[in-house]
Amino acid sequence: MTANKIPLKKPVGRPVIKVDNRCSLIDAARKLFVDSDYEKVSIRAIAAEAKVDASLIRYYFQSKMGLFTEMLRETIEPVHSQLSNSNQSSSHDSPEKILLAYYEIMSKNPDFPKLIFRTASLPPTDINKELQASLLRLFPSKRLNIFEKMDKQNQLQSGIDPMCAKMSFISLMVFPFLMPNLLKQAMNIDTSAEFLQQLAKHNTQLLRHGLIANESQPSQDA
Repeated sequence: MTANKIPLKKPVGRPVIKVDNRCSLIDAARKLFVDSDYEKVSIRAIAAEAKVDASLIRYYFQSKMGLFTEMLRETIEPVHSQLSNSNQSSSHDSPEKILLAYYEIMSKNPDFPKLIFRTASLPPTDINKELQASLLRLFPSKRLNIFEKMDKQNQLQSGIDPMCAKMSFISLMVFPFLMPNLLKQAMNIDTSAEFLQQLAKHNTQLLRHGLIANESQPSQDA
C-alpha cells in the first residue's frame, strides 16, 4: 500500500519583493528636481522620496550631481537614441520619428522640459555651469544638424531654409510643454498624455506637408 504523499506547505512569512533602489532614486530625483531648483533639493529629501537609505546615492551615483546627470540622461535616452539613428540615415521621416519619440517620453513626464529650460537659463555660477554641461552633453549641436543634411540631399521643400526649419522643429518640440498655464486655461487646452500623443501625430503632419519634400519630388538641382 502506497502512503499518501503529504503536500509541502509554502513557507510562512513576508513575500520576497525585489526593489530596484537605483530606479527608485532616478524617479525620485526626476520628481524633486522638476519641482525645485537643484540647490534646494537635498540628498536626504531624494532618499526619503525614494524610501531608501541616503548612502545609496553615493553607492550608485557618487554624488547628487552624478544622480542629476544620470537622471537627465536616462529620461532623454529614447530621444537621444532616435537622434543618433536619424543622423545616420537622414531620411525623410527622421524629424517625424524624433518628434514622436520626444512626445512619447515627455507625455509621461510633462514637466521635464521645464527642468531642461530652467537648467539652461540658470545664471553662470560654477555649480550651474556643471549642470548645464550635463545638459549640453545630451544635445550636442552635431546631433541637431538633421535639416542641414536633408537640405544637401534635397529632402526639404524648395525654398525652405534649413535653419528656419530647425527653429520650427524645436518650437514644435518645446512650446507645448512650456506653455504657461494661464494661456492653456484661456484657450481651454488640456495637455493630458492622450492629448499630447494626438498633438504629436498632428505635428508630424505639419512637418511632412510644410517642410519635407515628397519622395517623388524632383531634385532642386534638376
